[in-house]
Amino acid sequence: MLEFKFPDVGEGIHEGTIVKWRVKEGDEVKSDQVLVEIETDKAVVEIPSPRAGVIAKTFHAEKETIKVGDTLVVITDKGEAYDPSATSVATASTPATTTTSVPPPDKGPGVVGSIDASNKEIPAATPSARAEIPALNLSAQPKILPGTRNLALKLGVDLSMIKGSGTNGMITDADVMSASSIKPTSAAKTPSAPLPSKTFPGPVTITEYKGIRKAVGDHVHESHMHTVPVTHFDTLDITKLFNKRETEKAAAQAQNIKLTFLAYIVQAVTQTLKDFSMINSELNESTEEIVTKNYYNIGIAVDTEEGLLVPVIKDADKKDLYTIAQEIVSLAEKAKAKKLTLEEMSGGSFTITNYGSVGGDFATPVINYPQSAILGLGKIRDTLALDPANPTAAPHLIKTMGLSLTFDHRLIDGAVAARFVNALMLKLQ
Repeated sequence: MLEFKFPDVGEGIHEGTIVKWRVKEGDEVKSDQVLVEIETDKAVVEIPSPRAGVIAKTFHAEKETIKVGDTLVVITDKGEAYDPSATSVATASTPATTTTSVPPPDKGPGVVGSIDASNKEIPAATPSARAEIPALNLSAQPKILPGTRNLALKLGVDLSMIKGSGTNGMITDADVMSASSIKPTSAAKTPSAPLPSKTFPGPVTITEYKGIRKAVGDHVHESHMHTVPVTHFDTLDITKLFNKRETEKAAAQAQNIKLTFLAYIVQAVTQTLKDFSMINSELNESTEEIVTKNYYNIGIAVDTEEGLLVPVIKDADKKDLYTIAQEIVSLAEKAKAKKLTLEEMSGGSFTITNYGSVGGDFATPVINYPQSAILGLGKIRDTLALDPANPTAAPHLIKTMGLSLTFDHRLIDGAVAARFVNALMLKLQ
């Protein structure tokens, strides 16, 4: 008998909402068969069964929000009676998979410690053998919740050096902050008082603030609290690039590639970042160190019905224009279908957001913290301009695009930001 819990799927995810059960009580399942689809704040993940057996009991209904560590199902051997008092003998959490198939790792992160994620059967527990089952032997692992583990990682705290003060030796946030010499305030320990109910003078629609929408809100709030943002604006003459793209578009279409301006901009940004390393850096506030990234993973903000998602083009400096164009389209489609993997949304070093695709010349984009800068692209417009070589001639039409670079002024001075944008425009003209 196995009590299977919602696993720690990483990337700071602590909860999810059950979208759809793929099994019901009494169903026979195979190892790695999908049990349930759960929407986290980053993607919809498919939770596979850790073993073959029979679904003796399911917990939680569709649309219900659950925490990491909450029990999902109890799995028994065929013919084995379900004994609720015995489920605590063998518990497990296995890695979730996203809706895009990914080969399972040898070891899976669990709620506490790790377990074998292979396809081997877990023998059923019997009254005589229960005391001898060493299945997970978690005593050697620090007892810590995923959110506290992420806090320790962020603050650079060695968990092996901490003695937990919580229940049964659980390591708490206060233990981690104390170990990093950051003392929790009394306000942090006191839960906020519930807000009073509010009345409105007319009809309203109430929607739960959760999932991707809440994740976006939490992330931009974190950026607001941890950066000193300044935005530099400029206007790019994109006439030559516009004509070049029109010429090359047909050749790309012959290879089933949709060639957008964004592909050219990603390529130019990557080349420019190599000359302006501070734009491709982040500040580690806990260690007071500036981390300069010598890799170029470009995040592309994608507008979806659920909220803004930012898939990442990895090693963009090592890819040609057509490959970048293909990845932009592929990642955008997966984002809108909620099929991005966590890997495809992690590891970015710089982000581009194309608000011009829905209109607007300039904006003040929010930095994708902990990155140090983000580039916003405005709408391509026809603009009347004078010829600098012949200012008395009649104005002529050119194609222009507004650029907005928001940067963390703690790391980047205004002059450096201006030089970066100037160098980028030269590559695009």
